[in-house]
Amino acid sequence: MQRIQFDPEIIYVQKIYFFMFLATLTALSCAIIFWLLGLFFALLVLGIGLSVSYIAMLTKKTFSPPSKALTAQRMAHEISQDTRPVSIARFACQLYYYFHEPTQAISLLEKFLPSQDPLLCTTLADILLKEGKTKQALYILRENSFALDDPLLLATQGHVLLHIGKIREAANMYERSLLIAKQNGFPSSGAHWFTRKLLTLSYMASIHHTLADCYCLLEDLPSAKQQYRAGNLLLFDLSLWRHSIVRSL
Repeated sequence: MQRIQFDPEIIYVQKIYFFMFLATLTALSCAIIFWLLGLFFALLVLGIGLSVSYIAMLTKKTFSPPSKALTAQRMAHEISQDTRPVSIARFACQLYYYFHEPTQAISLLEKFLPSQDPLLCTTLADILLKEGKTKQALYILRENSFALDDPLLLATQGHVLLHIGKIREAANMYERSLLIAKQNGFPSSGAHWFTRKLLTLSYMASIHHTLADCYCLLEDLPSAKQQYRAGNLLLFDLSLWRHSIVRSL
């Protein structure tokens, strides 16, 4: 069975919710211990429980997705009632990641591409990049009317440029993406506000880290260290902290 490969930003959100679930169990246990044995033992349970919860989050690397049958039912229900760009993008991602249907996912996104929606365009370009169609991905991104104004479009252009070896241009895109994201934020993904907040922090950390990789390749080590540090400070999970360029680059 082919494993679903989630983006690191999604993994981070899942890890945070996993920690919160364990922390909630710890808090309930703490309340019971406080009622039965008193404050000292309650605080002891709280400290141990939170420590174990955090370590469990650090070591958690994968998450099981819902069953394909359940996902298909949800997809059919959502797409029949909601044709907003965010829903189309989510539907295409499920086709690509859950059902491994790149042709259908790309075809669906291309159908709605004239809307010029940044999220749709970014999703399509990201899938094309993963499928090795870098020139097509870059063309679609640059043709979008928000190409130089949307942080996700800018960051995705950076990914494509980095992939084809245009390091300086990629760094420029990441720098502009961070600047605009800090001013205006990222476009809404339709998720709950807390999930959106986590995704924003995760995406910004990822851009900082990738920009740092660019600086490493450009032999600007002081700037690279600064960007690694900036990205790390946005992440609660120490296992996702970065201090050097990844070997795959």
